[in-house]
Order: sequence, then C-alpha cells, then structure tokens
Amino acid sequence: MKIVLKLKKIAATVLAIALFTLCLTPPVMAANAKDLSQLLKDNWCVSFFWKQCDLRGVDLRGANLQEANLSGANLSGANLSGANLKNADLSDADLSGANLADSDIFGTDLSKANLTAANLNRTRLWDANLTLANLTLANLQDANVLYSRLWGSNLTKANLTNATIHGADLQYANLGNSNLTGADLQSFFSRGSKQVTNLSNANLEGADLTGANLKGAVLAGAVMPDGSINEEMASNFNSSSFD
Repeated sequence: MKIVLKLKKIAATVLAIALFTLCLTPPVMAANAKDLSQLLKDNWCVSFFWKQCDLRGVDLRGANLQEANLSGANLSGANLSGANLKNADLSDADLSGANLADSDIFGTDLSKANLTAANLNRTRLWDANLTLANLTLANLQDANVLYSRLWGSNLTKANLTNATIHGADLQYANLGNSNLTGADLQSFFSRGSKQVTNLSNANLEGADLTGANLKGAVLAGAVMPDGSINEEMASNFNSSSFD
C-alpha cells in the first residue's frame, strides 16, 4: 500500500512539472491562414494601425512574390529562401530571423525593415532600398549587393564575408564589429560611368577587413577599424592597411 502511495505521489509530481514546463514554453510562431491566403491570391498583405499582416514562420520557399505589397508585414522567422521578391514592397516589415538565402531582391523596398539575424546568404540584392534597415547580426555571406542603398542602415556584427558590394550607398551606415573578410567594396567603371561605393561617415570601428578590396571607395569622415577618422575623400589602398 505504501509503495502504491509513493508511486502516486511521484506520478503527481512528474505531471505537475510537465504542466509547469508547458506553461513556460513560448507559443510556436504560426502565420494567420487568412493573411497567407490573401497574399497568395492577391499578392498583397499589409499592416495598418488597427490590423497586422501576420505571416510569422510562413513557408514561402521559391514563391513568386514579384511586386508584392508586404509593407509592415510580420514575416519574422519566415522561410523565403529562393523566393522572387523583385520590386516588392517590404518597407517597415519584420523579417527578423527570416531565411532569405538565394532569393532575388531586385529593386525591392526594404527601407526601415527589421532584418535582425536574417539569413541573406548568396542573396542577390541589386538596386534594393535598405535605407535605415536593421541588419544587426544578419548573414550576408557571398551576397551580391550591387547599387543598393543602405544609407544609415545598422549592420553591427553582420557577416559580409566574401560579399560583393559594388556601387552601394553605405553613407552613415553602422558596420561596427562586422565581418568584411574578403568582401569586394571597390568602385568601378560601368558603361562609361563610375559606380562609387560610398562609405562616407560610416562606422567601421572593430570591423574585420582582412582581404577586403576598398579600392576607389569613398571613405570621407568614416570611422576606421582602429577608431581613427578618415579625412581623405577616397581610398586607393587595400585591406592590408588595417591588418
């Protein structure tokens, strides 16, 4: 009889612990089915003051979302790998922790978007608007960032290893403690005109520029990796200056 009572107490204790743990477990992210249906049907799902487009954790791998309107949408944790986002409106959208690897982001509006810890590995970011976007801890390894606007964007601790960043506007961007190993940021001539990579007044303090190519990039007023302020208009040196 005593053994039975002890077993009952043990079972009750285990059940109580299980229920307590369940209560502490955060809810799994799930998209609103109605919002997802609207996006797939009408190619838009936007957030307003009174209503949020909830696409958290949605699986849109390889989806064709060209010219989609997703302004202000919550796409945190979403899988958009290989998706076509050409000329889409993702301004003010929450893409924190989202997977955008191998996606096409041509002419896309990502101004003021939250891309914290997002995966942009091998993404084609051509002529995209990332003005004031938050890319803290984002993975942009091997990304192709051509002619994109990243004015005032936050790239703190971002991984830009081997990224191609030609002709990008990075004025006032925060690249503090970012990894730019092997990145190509040089300015170049295309069709008779110079495509300038502009890092004027950007913060590069603590950034790793090992093997990076900064030839012809504008660095006027930029805070360099060692904390000094560059006073020259352009850079004609390579990363060995900071190794």
